[in-house]
Amino acid sequence: MDVTTPVIDHGARMDIFEAIRLRRSIKPERMKTDPVDRGLIEQLLEAANWAPSHGQTEPWRFVVMSGDARLELAEAVCRDLADPGQPTLPAGDPRREKLMEKFRTPPYVIAIVVAPSTNPKIFEHEELASTAMAVQNMHLAARALGLAGFWSSGKKTFGPEVAQHLELEAPARCLGFFFVGWPGVPWPEGTRRPAGDKVTWR
Repeated sequence: MDVTTPVIDHGARMDIFEAIRLRRSIKPERMKTDPVDRGLIEQLLEAANWAPSHGQTEPWRFVVMSGDARLELAEAVCRDLADPGQPTLPAGDPRREKLMEKFRTPPYVIAIVVAPSTNPKIFEHEELASTAMAVQNMHLAARALGLAGFWSSGKKTFGPEVAQHLELEAPARCLGFFFVGWPGVPWPEGTRRPAGDKVTWR
């Protein structure tokens, strides 16, 4: 069995607790168009790959798009969002213009895919949770490296055109898109209610 050896970056920008506290979602439209070195994206994917999974199924899959591939994905989204009787969102449609801006601004768009195990002992919600943890690892690594991240989901990510474009076969399905780029705005401040309000000790 091929076992991946972790790549340790001894030049980490911040410790894990700081990265968790300072992680924020920055919308794609607020990212810079400046290029991001592929090696940094590979570090994010390596971090994602060390998420936990029940039965060591490792259900997360990622399709990384840059350049024209981002816009090709956006076109698939436009087809899924088209009104009945239309093949795609037409030119001039505000929904199309907003969507294309979102996909062309950050240098990378990563499709988040879950490929659930067919083992009857593994429940689908466990596979979804593992994939979400992989994305959280990726987002925390991005913050530690100074990169902005944003997980976008909803109707635009779940349609058949997107699934076909990503060449997914059931039961694999797309859970959203993770946009990555350099922040074009100051890091947002965050607040949380006290952790104690959500914890019961017994």
